Amino acid sequence: MKEMSVSLEGERRVNQHDTTESLPVDCQDFLVQRYKGFNYYLINLNEVKWSRLGDIIRGCEAVENDCWTPQEDFFTYLRKCDVLSYAVKDGRIVAFDVVTLLNSGRYSVYSNEETMVLREFRGNDLAQQLVIMTVEWHIKKSAALRNKKYFIFTSISANPRVVNRYFEKSWLRILFDSSFAPSPQLIALKEEYCRKHGIELVDKRYPFCLKNMFPNSNNFDPNGKNNQFSSEVRKNLPLDFEHMVRGDAFAFMLMIPMKLLHMANFVLMTKCFGAEYFSSRGVGLFSGREPAIPSGADRRVPGLSAETFSVKTADPG
Repeated sequence: MKEMSVSLEGERRVNQHDTTESLPVDCQDFLVQRYKGFNYYLINLNEVKWSRLGDIIRGCEAVENDCWTPQEDFFTYLRKCDVLSYAVKDGRIVAFDVVTLLNSGRYSVYSNEETMVLREFRGNDLAQQLVIMTVEWHIKKSAALRNKKYFIFTSISANPRVVNRYFEKSWLRILFDSSFAPSPQLIALKEEYCRKHGIELVDKRYPFCLKNMFPNSNNFDPNGKNNQFSSEVRKNLPLDFEHMVRGDAFAFMLMIPMKLLHMANFVLMTKCFGAEYFSSRGVGLFSGREPAIPSGADRRVPGLSAETFSVKTADPG
C-alpha cells in the first residue's frame, strides 16, 4: 500500500508539471447523452491520458468537496478506479459517478464508489441518471461480461438519503438477492471482503453495517428532516449505528442474474432518459456494440477465488 501511494504521488507531480493541454470538461469524445439541459459524459480511466484530465478532475473534486469531507486526495482516489462519468451544465461539472470493475469466474462485481451532486443542482435526478447510464455503458461495452452469470452492484454509504433510496427500490430488493434480504452466499461474499480489509461490523447480528468507514466525512445536518434513516431502513441497523462522527456505513449489495440485468437496466434507462435513451452514444439501442473494456482486465473476487478485490466507497450527495 505504501509503495502504491508513493507511485501515485509521483505520478501526480509529473502530471501537475505536464504542459499538455487539458481536455475541456465538455470534450465531445466523452459525450454519451444530452437530456433536459444537462450533458452526460463518460471516461474509461484505463484508456485515457491522465495528464489531459486536469480540468475534469478539478471539476469533480470541487463537487466532492461541496458534498462531504473526503478521506483522501481526489486524484489519488480516482487513480484507483476504472470509470468516471459526470454531468455538465453551462460548462461546469455539477455531478459525477466513479466506478470500480472487478470480475472473476461467473461473477462481475460493480462497485459504485462515489456519486456526488452539487447542492444547488439536487432534485434533478442527476445521481440516479449517472449511475444507471454508467451501468448501461458497462453491460453494453464490456467484453468481460460475456461469460458472467451474476452482476453484483455494490455501494457502501454513510448517507441516510442514499440508503433510503436503495431500500425504496422495492421491486429490486424483492426480486433479487440484496443486503435487505440477503442469501448466505451474499453474506459470505461481504464477510470475506471485511476479513481481507480488516473492517469491523457495528454489530455481528447486522452483517452489512460496517464500522468506522468514513469518520467525520458527512457534513450535513444530522437533525435535518431529509437526513434521517427511514423507519424501514432503521430495522436493518443496530441501535448504536453512528454515521456522523464514527462514520459507520451500510453496505448495499444487489446480485442480479446477468440474463435479467439487461432487461432491468433497460427499464431504468427509459425511466431516466425517456426516448432520448435510444440514440445515446455508446449505450443506446442504435449505438455500436464493439467492446470498450478489455476482457483481460479481470481481477479476483474473494470467497469465489483465492485473491482479493477492492470495494471502497459510495456516497451520493
